[in-house]
Amino acid sequence: MSLQTEFRNILEKIKRDHGTHTKIAVVGQPGAGKSSIINALIGHKVARTGQRTDITRKGVRYRYEFLEIVDLPGYGTTMFPLSEWKEKFKIHQYDIIFFVFSGKLTKDDCDLFASIAAYNKSGHKRPLLLIRNHCSDLESNEEREAIRRDIYAKLSEGLVGELYFVDCRYQNGIDKVRNEILNEKYKDIWKPRIINEFNKAKNVHYSIRTSKAKDTVSTYAKLAGANGVNPFFGADIAADIAIYFKMFSTIKEDFNIEDNELEGRYCTYPLAKKLVELMTKNGVLLLLKSFGGKQVTKSVCKYIPFVGQAAAAALGYTLAKDAGESYVNDCATLAWQVMDKEIENYKLYSDLNGSSKKPIYIENYTLYQLKE
Repeated sequence: MSLQTEFRNILEKIKRDHGTHTKIAVVGQPGAGKSSIINALIGHKVARTGQRTDITRKGVRYRYEFLEIVDLPGYGTTMFPLSEWKEKFKIHQYDIIFFVFSGKLTKDDCDLFASIAAYNKSGHKRPLLLIRNHCSDLESNEEREAIRRDIYAKLSEGLVGELYFVDCRYQNGIDKVRNEILNEKYKDIWKPRIINEFNKAKNVHYSIRTSKAKDTVSTYAKLAGANGVNPFFGADIAADIAIYFKMFSTIKEDFNIEDNELEGRYCTYPLAKKLVELMTKNGVLLLLKSFGGKQVTKSVCKYIPFVGQAAAAALGYTLAKDAGESYVNDCATLAWQVMDKEIENYKLYSDLNGSSKKPIYIENYTLYQLKE
């Protein structure tokens, strides 16, 4: 698995995490067609629909892409007077609000708008989408304009919302609404949640990979230490080159960094060039030469029995350990930079075709209070 693939898998896992979803409340009068709107948006019949105005009695959530769409019961009924409905369902806990209507607006609708506007003024603005269902029943543009004027006149001061005309029976206008909720202009809603979870994953990845790579350094540093007393001049250099080359190669594997990535998609990262150079014989030779006096000292000491050989072995171990830890730090830094770039460029939604995704439907939904 490549480094980039690993990070994308992490992001996909985070994407499936309930806590990072963009939460949409679908609200409105009973019988306005809220459940039908959800079915049309998702492209599958997941929400119950019917002629009874109280068919939905509890909040039911549906997961679709990076969304959690919650079908809330209609208000203004004997079961759910508006005041009790607002207290029970607390729509301010959602990120986006769908207001669905199909007839004339009522006093309860206007009171709901006032509640949303008041909450928005407190600094917690929620995008509002106004969805007029059954638009095929409207015979002229004049009727649509009259509805537009009426609803905007009844919106509370400071409250704004885009108006969409839809008809679930014929799928009219559904694509526009779907594209709106899948639009990444809502990044300010979901991205902080994703970044928070991704940073946690980064830290875990960094810790695990770095620990594994340090074990690799320890193993090869011991081999380099043993080679420090190699009595054959020239052969000891060749052995060092082989040890260093294998150590660097294994460290890259510990971080899931592939050579073709370093020379390809990561070539713009300054560290990529350095990591590639140290994977060549010439690069390792230059590294050994950079040790200068220490390398000479090691070569001389090994011909001195006992104390000198011990010093040569220790010096061989130390030089390899320092070189290995430097390579580990460079790989870890590159991995961190790649992760940051991946989250920066990450696309929230894989496509805009609602019919290609089967949602996860969860019944008996318990409403909860989101932390601000």
